[in-house]
Amino acid sequence: MITKNIFKYMAACLVGIATATALTGCSSEEDPFFTASEDDMPRILNTDIPEGINGQPASLPSIERTANFALEVIVTPVHYTTVTWFIDNVQVAEGTSVNVPVLAGDHTVKIVATTTKGLSTSRTLKLNVRPAATDPNPGNDIHERLVKQGSSAQLHGVNMSVVTKVIIGSQTVDATYDAANDCVTYTVPTLPDGTYDLRLADATGFVYGAGQIELNENPEYPVPTETTLLEGQFVIDWDANICHLGADVLADIPVGSTLKIYYEVPEAEYHNLRVVTNWWNDVPGGAQIDIKSDTPNPFLLQFTEEFKEMVTTQEGMSCVGFGYTVTSITYE
Repeated sequence: MITKNIFKYMAACLVGIATATALTGCSSEEDPFFTASEDDMPRILNTDIPEGINGQPASLPSIERTANFALEVIVTPVHYTTVTWFIDNVQVAEGTSVNVPVLAGDHTVKIVATTTKGLSTSRTLKLNVRPAATDPNPGNDIHERLVKQGSSAQLHGVNMSVVTKVIIGSQTVDATYDAANDCVTYTVPTLPDGTYDLRLADATGFVYGAGQIELNENPEYPVPTETTLLEGQFVIDWDANICHLGADVLADIPVGSTLKIYYEVPEAEYHNLRVVTNWWNDVPGGAQIDIKSDTPNPFLLQFTEEFKEMVTTQEGMSCVGFGYTVTSITYE
């Protein structure tokens, strides 16, 4: 009798297992159970998108002009939400991902998630696109970025010999390369006073971003408040010789001035910024930090008596660390 009961129990267990297996087999990872509905407020769930601070948009990692801007977002409620991508207020994509070319320069990226019920949320970010090594890249001289309509203007910079056209806003004008002065000359188009996108074109018609330019019928050039100590593209990789200012360069800086280190952050595993003397001692305020989305750019240092004494006796200062590019160092 006991043996029969055991067999009955075992049979019941086998039936239960088979039933559970059959029910499991009917489910699919492709048809999960969703609790979010079209009445819910949309959310962008990415943890890899930096948050802005004090109402200012955060910066995405900079990219080179030859690489597309590519990003993917995770949204909820996913089945009821449309994602739209804008760069400088122009729609460039729709969907949960974007992969588009962007001209060199500073841009504003806006991601808008809207549900079928019209509920909406958004993220606004900054994106810096660096010129490629062979791209024409004009400088930022105020006399070339603030010009008068109808005047003859110049643009100095890198690789400017390839430029045949200057594009300001919607207007395109011919450009002539001046080999003697290593610049291009052009006639400023007649447009209303204002700030416009500046672009350059080569003989093939390829267009390069070049930042912005201001047109003004009565340009009054401001007195510069910053003095440039160093300018270029210094990719920092734990070497004090890459971005170094000698004691002689720093000698004329008045105590009380603010040193400004302008930098870019390309993609890398990590980003460390440190400012040292040439004897590898941290200057005041220069101890190593991780560069994050809220790290000030430019990075500021106060030129105190202690700072001056250190760089005078220890052969200057250097930007060291890893994973960032110094573009200029100034003081005011």
